[in-house]
Amino acid sequence: MPILDDAALKSMERILHLDSLACQESALHGLGHWQPEYEERVAAIIDNFCEASPEADPRLLAYAKSARCGCVL
Repeated sequence: MPILDDAALKSMERILHLDSLACQESALHGLGHWQPEYEERVAAIIDNFCEASPEADPRLLAYAKSARCGCVL
């Protein structure tokens, strides 16, 4: 994996831990765009987020599921 790709994915993963719905949604959106190239890594990041955040806004968790398969607008 190229260094810049790794840095971008790690950044989005860290952003998911911020206490900001807008930031989390943005990180999920970005991950959704990276999904075709890094399917397993993106799935793991999103799965970890969902497992660690069961009380998150249901709309955010639904968007996470969409991002997991690359279905972002």
